[in-house]
Amino acid sequence: MYEQRKAKVLFTTSGGTASKGSVTNRITIPTNWVKQMDITKLDREVTLTFDGEKIIIEKITE
Repeated sequence: MYEQRKAKVLFTTSGGTASKGSVTNRITIPTNWVKQMDITKLDREVTLTFDGEKIIIEKITE
């Protein structure tokens, strides 16, 4: 299955002990995709891979 969606990157000011002017970036992933990948609140570790052009998200299976 191949599905593509358009999304926006959220930029927020970091808090806590982050250095002044730090920014956190987030992208929302559709819940349906998370369910299909069998990612749950208890089993939520993923690997992020960046090749210079694409970000790939894969569930860690042990």
